[in-house]
Amino acid sequence: MSSRETGPKDRILETAVRLFQLQGYGNTGINQIIQESQTAKASFYDYFPSKDALGRAYIEFYGKEQIILLEKLKARSKNAKEFIQAWTQILRRQTRKSQFAGCPMANIAAQIASTSIPISEEVKKLTQKTIDFLAVYLKESQAKGQVPKSSDAQILARRVFACYEGVLQIWKLTGKISALDDLPGMTDAILKNPAKD
Repeated sequence: MSSRETGPKDRILETAVRLFQLQGYGNTGINQIIQESQTAKASFYDYFPSKDALGRAYIEFYGKEQIILLEKLKARSKNAKEFIQAWTQILRRQTRKSQFAGCPMANIAAQIASTSIPISEEVKKLTQKTIDFLAVYLKESQAKGQVPKSSDAQILARRVFACYEGVLQIWKLTGKISALDDLPGMTDAILKNPAKD
């Protein structure tokens, strides 16, 4: 998305996405977003009545991008193992970019605690949507005999998502990209030998 080709609302959101990922939600002020998006203050408030409204739009934007990415990985992968390996490679590429700070859902949820109900609800909704996407994919994998049929696909999906979030947090805490390489092994163990819930 290029700022020259978009209107004020898109410029504001594009700037917020960049700054929230680079600096964090809590460290980014409305005035900085207004200035860097080259938008009038009145225009900002026409589109986003508060910073929380912008934060919610940011999570919605990220959510759409996340599901598009997962759909593409699903279409290109023969099985769940390939899917996870491709996802890991994308994470590795993203971590090489200086502006990548990990999962936007986890980051913003950690920064706002429970002070913003609209953002918290949007994060919960997107988290569930991602887990549901993974559950449908794993159910399809079960039908193909690639994942044990006795397993609850929703529980498996939640555990795969927990692995994804976990490796990103370990990467952030240690600064070691190799932490991301744990994702395929962890998810493979979960999918091959799922524990009963």
